Amino acid sequence: MAGSTPNGCGLCDNRRMNERNELMSREPLDYEAVEASLVRAESELDAAEVHGLFCGLLCATGRIDEAVWHDEVFESPDPRNLTYQNTLRLLRRLGSHTRDQMYDTELGLVLLLPDDEAPLGDRLEAMLSWIHGFLFGLGIGGLELERLPEGEAREFVQDLTELVRAEVERGADSEENEQALAEILEYLRMGTLLLLETLQPIKAPPRLQ
Repeated sequence: MAGSTPNGCGLCDNRRMNERNELMSREPLDYEAVEASLVRAESELDAAEVHGLFCGLLCATGRIDEAVWHDEVFESPDPRNLTYQNTLRLLRRLGSHTRDQMYDTELGLVLLLPDDEAPLGDRLEAMLSWIHGFLFGLGIGGLELERLPEGEAREFVQDLTELVRAEVERGADSEENEQALAEILEYLRMGTLLLLETLQPIKAPPRLQ
């Protein structure tokens, strides 16, 4: 009987681990949940920037490769730290979810940004952070603007480069500014999908004709 105790403890540990993993798989992938997890893990990147990074990597390489993005998100993490482990699992789910959305034939990509109830200024800052992450993902994915063919996809990347360099002022929460932001976000969304089709024509299904 004494020898059965370790095995019993092992079964309990496995059960607790499975339960924890099950809870993690149910954790929402909205902006607030991902942002909170990154803050707990002391990452220097915010949720919008990580999502932009994932989208940029997918466009440039056709993959969201953990070996590429991990050290950009986490600086010298302790692999035994539960907070780090939980955040890593969440980001793996986010990467898979992002890939599924970007290859969705129904144009299902949704940018990971604060919801519409957040102040306009906060959403604007998150949008700029997303763009910064996206351009960074293109860069570490090896994309060179000069190699892009002339056309809408190249113009899109040029537009983002200019936008992220611009001095963008916080606007008042007005219907006019809300509409302007909505139009920019839709441009980002559709431009990202267009760039994916341009750079990964075999992997990305044709949807934008």
